[in-house]
Amino acid sequence: MEDFQIKYNKTSQLLKKAVSYYYHGNSCACQYPRFMQIVGINCIHYKASFKAWETTLLIEKVKPYFEIETLKNGSENTNEKWTCRKCKSQFNYGWSDFSIAVERDVLFPIKLNAKEKGEKAIKPIPLYLGLYGHSYPSKKEITNVNFDAFKTYIMEK
Repeated sequence: MEDFQIKYNKTSQLLKKAVSYYYHGNSCACQYPRFMQIVGINCIHYKASFKAWETTLLIEKVKPYFEIETLKNGSENTNEKWTCRKCKSQFNYGWSDFSIAVERDVLFPIKLNAKEKGEKAIKPIPLYLGLYGHSYPSKKEITNVNFDAFKTYIMEK
């Protein structure tokens, strides 16, 4: 069984490549439904308490492509408005910690300006690193897959 840190680093490198793919030419991540799906995984929607590692990593990788404004009000510990530098789509970013062991972040659209061009998102959402937390959604919603399956999904091959 692969050590988590090795899997994490491998996934981080893959998501860096995915972001490069999203931003080639005149494209941006906002056009890709699978990107939107992964960054939008929010445990609150599942009435659970977990973190999706891929969500955190993908948000981290796209952050340089957005202008960020801190919001004074909001339901999260951290509330920001993110605006895509390419298409000017707007997102709310939120970060919260639910316990000493579980925190999560999420990026969800509030105004999309980009024309969709990527492959459709599917369910269950395939994740390689998966979830960490106290309670989880059903396997019909989010499921663990091997690295190659996740790579195929996120790179749209």
